[in-house]
Amino acid sequence: MISVQESSDAASARSYFDTMQGNLAPVQPIEGLANLGLPAYETTGGVVVFLKDNMTLQVDARKLTDRVGPHGVTRTAFSYQVATAILGCWTEH
Repeated sequence: MISVQESSDAASARSYFDTMQGNLAPVQPIEGLANLGLPAYETTGGVVVFLKDNMTLQVDARKLTDRVGPHGVTRTAFSYQVATAILGCWTEH
């Protein structure tokens, strides 16, 4: 599942992002270059969440098999790949 929550402003988006983090606990922050300079976290079960401007992007692969695709990546790695592909194309309209 891919979802984007658009909030009215950056502060509201941060509040939503933080609330999601509490609901998905335990989560681990995505740090360094891997977070693309954005607040982000992931679960071991296959959820990746990024915050950009006033939008929260969630990619949830928990309904997939433990390993995905011909290379057998984890659900979390798959979610991360999808999220970063979306963020790479994400522009304001």
